[in-house]
Amino acid sequence: MAVLLQPVDVAVALSLAGRSTPTFAELGAHLRVSASTAHASVKRLNAAGLVHTRGGRHNVNIAALEEFLLHGVRYAFPAHRLRRQRGIPTAHSAPVLQQVLSGLVDPLVWPSRMGTMVAEGVEPLIPAAASLAEHAPRLYDLLTLVDAIRVGTARDRKVAGKLLGERLETSACE
Repeated sequence: MAVLLQPVDVAVALSLAGRSTPTFAELGAHLRVSASTAHASVKRLNAAGLVHTRGGRHNVNIAALEEFLLHGVRYAFPAHRLRRQRGIPTAHSAPVLQQVLSGLVDPLVWPSRMGTMVAEGVEPLIPAAASLAEHAPRLYDLLTLVDAIRVGTARDRKVAGKLLGERLETSACE
């Protein structure tokens, strides 16, 4: 049976990396999705080999996740550009990359009425992505790095991939 990952699976895997195993209700609340969506996502991640569940613990296969994010996510979930609008900075515009990738590139945002910037929009991997900057800053940083891989130039992908790898390795040691 083929495993068809969904965009929410990226956020679930990143959320599970470096965290004690939450319940599906806690994981869903963290990502602002239902517990059943979180459960289905973990099942898909297990089938894909990105997460291993044993004894109720969900362990992220960091090496496999990193490989998928660096080499597959931009093909599996290509970024859809949207019109200019108010939103929360993502990709090279996000704080985690803003200092490192300064340049003449137009900013990008996840659409949000509560946003701090008006720029070209990018459809986020999960609908609640824009709220993560405030309530889950670690996950916000990770998803903005993934967006830099999805939309960026070769240089952006290299820098974002390095930072993402460092953060995933650090989370594996926690």
